[in-house]
Amino acid sequence: MRGLLVAAVAGLLVGCGFHLRGSSVAADVASAYVREGANVTIGPELNRLLSQSHVKLLDSTAGAAVVIDLREQQQHTRTLSYTDRATTAESELSLQVRFALIDAAGQVLIDDRWARATRTYLVDTNNLVGSNQQQQLMSRELEGDVAQQIIRSLNAATRAKAN
Repeated sequence: MRGLLVAAVAGLLVGCGFHLRGSSVAADVASAYVREGANVTIGPELNRLLSQSHVKLLDSTAGAAVVIDLREQQQHTRTLSYTDRATTAESELSLQVRFALIDAAGQVLIDDRWARATRTYLVDTNNLVGSNQQQQLMSRELEGDVAQQIIRSLNAATRAKAN
């Protein structure tokens, strides 16, 4: 009886689209070319996720089923709260990337859309090295989140075009 209950709950979670944090999204295209604008740093993470999805990454637009144009990237850190000694107690890290998707025929699938992600973390003034490492980890997580958003947008755009 207990096993049946666990199986039912697992089935419901899978059916509703629940995914564990950090789980990747599979891409629905055969090949892609990722074009990075100046100061865009999420390209390697996006390429890694596309490779995991068995997407052939090309060195040029020739032969690419889709071109992912990473146009602009902005990353900001802002203080959310202060300690009683006027030092930062909590910070928010945000990353946003403006991108466009273009198919093999040159038709724009998505033009100038922003993918955004934010994380909040506590700043330990007694362990600034640890807080800095935590910020670096959060930055990598944000890159992964934004790259997954771009892949989900790619999947939605290619499905909409197919219909």
